[in-house]
Amino acid sequence: MSDVVTLPDLEIAPEPPPKGPVLWLRHNLFSSPASGFLSLVSIAVSILAYKALLGFIMAPGRRWDAVTFNLKLLMVFAYPADQLWRIWLTVGIVVILLAASFGVWKIGGMAEPRMIGKALMGVGAVFVLGGILAPVSRNPQIAWIGLGLVLMIAGYALRAWIGEKSKEAIIPIMGVVGILIVIGLALIWTLDVPVPAKLDDGRIITDRVEAATIQGNQTTVFRPIAESTTLPWTIIAAVGALTYLLFHFIGNRNGTGGLKKALMVLWALSFPVLVLVLIRDPVWDWGAGLEIYLPALILFGTFGAALLWFVARPGSGEAARIIGGLLLVAAFITFLFPMPFIFRLLMLAVALFGLAGPTFGGEGAKGLIYGWLIMASVIAFFTFTISTVSGIKVPTSFMLGGLSLTIILAFSAIVLSFPFGLILALGRTSTMPIFRLLSTAYIELIRGVPLITWLLIAFLMLPVALPDGVEIGGVVRAIGAMAFFNAAYLAENVRGGLQSVSVGQKEASKALGLTTLQETVFITLPQALRAVLPALVGQVIALFKDTSLVTIVGLFDFLHIARQVIPSQSTPFNFLGSIKETLLFAALVYWLFTFTFSRISLRMEKKLGVGER
Repeated sequence: MSDVVTLPDLEIAPEPPPKGPVLWLRHNLFSSPASGFLSLVSIAVSILAYKALLGFIMAPGRRWDAVTFNLKLLMVFAYPADQLWRIWLTVGIVVILLAASFGVWKIGGMAEPRMIGKALMGVGAVFVLGGILAPVSRNPQIAWIGLGLVLMIAGYALRAWIGEKSKEAIIPIMGVVGILIVIGLALIWTLDVPVPAKLDDGRIITDRVEAATIQGNQTTVFRPIAESTTLPWTIIAAVGALTYLLFHFIGNRNGTGGLKKALMVLWALSFPVLVLVLIRDPVWDWGAGLEIYLPALILFGTFGAALLWFVARPGSGEAARIIGGLLLVAAFITFLFPMPFIFRLLMLAVALFGLAGPTFGGEGAKGLIYGWLIMASVIAFFTFTISTVSGIKVPTSFMLGGLSLTIILAFSAIVLSFPFGLILALGRTSTMPIFRLLSTAYIELIRGVPLITWLLIAFLMLPVALPDGVEIGGVVRAIGAMAFFNAAYLAENVRGGLQSVSVGQKEASKALGLTTLQETVFITLPQALRAVLPALVGQVIALFKDTSLVTIVGLFDFLHIARQVIPSQSTPFNFLGSIKETLLFAALVYWLFTFTFSRISLRMEKKLGVGER
């Protein structure tokens, strides 16, 4: 009998799945006859639309010099040219804070090479197609196609040479951002932009002419971007890069706890300080400061510290809440009597701190007192600053216009509407009928009327209703109208998030002995805001675009200048009829901001796990 030899089972590796561009096209675009037909139709429509867009942009006689020549007007409107250093310094400070935040919070992460390669191939395809379709001469056409082919080859090589590592996250995103910034700086130093120039006896008044489009007694010539623009951007980019590397290094060596707290404080103070102090250049009235604001700060600072020492003690009980409630009622009553605004504002602030004392006090009562003293000082300082006259002389009521005014309107309305919207949402879900009815009535009234109507009410009816001697600027009225309007929509979004929190968590918080306020602040609200984060960011995007409605009430925002001011210019250069160019540029700028908001939202959702758990 022969021996039987049993061979061990050999595990055979599975064959790699088939891949390639032909297979990708078959699965994604031509998986069926209907899918193939719709894909061909979509590709044809996209190509025709792209060709039409290029034809519009590069059409002879297109007045893009109306945009490039009026960039200052579009950004800051009538802000004095000799004071523009304030604007550049403001931009630099914001970039430094952004770079420091990116370094401390490790924003960016790593990207997969295949994703970078796919992006390069997509951009290259756009350039190749543009070179084929664009109505340009042969040399630019060859340059476009060549650049596109280089990008496509680079993207494909990045994916092919690395092999399987192309699926690993090994490329730092901030490094890619740095390369893009360097490319952008190189472009602004080397590109020429169209600007208008007059004709003198048939000859163009300019030192450098590469192309000209004659229109009457005027021509469009191409000149380098002014050094007053390129040099500040270069310095800001260099300082921002150094700041990012410094804070990234410090964060890795010493931890980020203290840095994060310091940056949060700086971000909170940056907007009012930059707008009200650096850009506005207030003329300080020290007499009023010593007579009104300093005594108010000393009085309410001392009173608030003593109040918090009492209500924030452990076991203060219901007496602390009753005192806080009475102070809140007294704060609202002060608005019925004539007195300096600083007294009303500090009274309202100390009432809110008194209400928060029993919840956030306890062992941390000393920290709450320090927080109140800092908050009272900030309120007194900024109220004093607002009461002063601006040292920037402009022909309009507000020192800024254009895109800077749009950003101020959007940011102020968002910051003011958020806490008000939270209060409305909590009021509408409250078990107390009075708060629920008042919140519901406000939300339904505000949402039932268009924003443009509330803007007209704020500009036409509010000044009539104000007491004698009280005047509110147009920008402040617009911010108030948009903030109150946005708060109603934000309240409904937050209410949906509050309803998504399970009853079991509320019962568990009660079992732990948490008060209603503690349950709301520490348990309910964090989960509710996380659940409705996409809706909140969508509301922010909608509000940013809705700032364009202030053009109806005569504010010189970004859209108003693009739609009315520039197309109406006849001297010193004639830009009549250039509304198509300026509106397309305005649309591009709005899209850049809103697209950035949406990408930030997607990143936050991924980090917080929205929809995953």
